[in-house]
Amino acid sequence: MSEERNNSKRGYLKYLGILLLLLGLSILILTYYPAIKAYIDYKLSPPPKKTTVEIVKKNEQITKNINKDTEIVFVDDNFGLYIPKIKANAKVIKDIDPYNQTTYTEALEHGVAHAKGTSTPDKDGNIFLFAHSAVNFYERRKYNIYFYLLRELEQEDEIYVSYEDEIYKYIVFESKIVEPSEVKYLSTYLEEDTLTLMTCWPIGVDSKRAIVIAKRE
Repeated sequence: MSEERNNSKRGYLKYLGILLLLLGLSILILTYYPAIKAYIDYKLSPPPKKTTVEIVKKNEQITKNINKDTEIVFVDDNFGLYIPKIKANAKVIKDIDPYNQTTYTEALEHGVAHAKGTSTPDKDGNIFLFAHSAVNFYERRKYNIYFYLLRELEQEDEIYVSYEDEIYKYIVFESKIVEPSEVKYLSTYLEEDTLTLMTCWPIGVDSKRAIVIAKRE
């Protein structure tokens, strides 16, 4: 009887272990599913070869579904960001404190954040825009994640920033991984007018920062 009880207990623990393993794998898949999906879409569905970028018309929305046949991409009339190569088109939330987690978390529910104190496209200096990759599957449902593919950007790639009914074009010239302590990118660090894009790296981890730097054309 004792032997049967021990076998039953071992069988129970075995199935419990398998269940916990499957649960862990499910959480892992859910966590990285948006990034995997974005990367697959990036590889299998190329961006438009030639598009016209225009300010969104009144009572309409910015273009969200972008594919190889898209001829016109409408961007936000107040403050927007469009990156053709990775098909990212987002509203930019202005003057967000990058050191206040509560503030920027709320902003990232609606778009990409513009760091308070940095420039805007109509002025000289450096514009700093940032978004974070969600660290778990339930947070990704809250946040609009636009920068999963930021590391795919290379020299000469185009970036468009719309601001107060005007569209400004930037050309990527550098992409790098930096430490979180490297805060110089929040200020003007080059003589040229620049656009700096930042997200956490690797995806779902907060240990490094992926930085893309572009110059205004």
